[in-house]
Amino acid sequence: MRMHTSVSVYFTNELTNLQCDDLTRAYIVSIFTKFKATSDDYSKDSLTLKYAEAKYRYDFVSFQKVADYIFFCNSLFPEHLNNASIDYYYSIGQLSYYSCYKLINKQMKIYEDLADNFVYLSQSSGEIIRKS
Repeated sequence: MRMHTSVSVYFTNELTNLQCDDLTRAYIVSIFTKFKATSDDYSKDSLTLKYAEAKYRYDFVSFQKVADYIFFCNSLFPEHLNNASIDYYYSIGQLSYYSCYKLINKQMKIYEDLADNFVYLSQSSGEIIRKS
């Protein structure tokens, strides 16, 4: 049994071979680390309503929370995303990350990368983690 000093170290080690930019990988590690204990658990909420609220507010943090939650669920608990088609959830995640990218005047390419490669990155992260 391998021991890790922190959740962050564990995910950093596990995702070393994930094919993406180092900054994108670091962000993905932060998603998994954030959900070890979080107030952003939307499991009892409508993701459609959370996304609509983010659009109404045109708020970076709201878009980020929705996208991160869908990324996390799609990676580790895809069966949780069952109230609509999986493509619907992919679209919300991608649009949310792309909205983050636009809201910061396209200054952080990781959000564009997360939007463009949402399906690959979330599924590959989950596969890597579940194999460990």
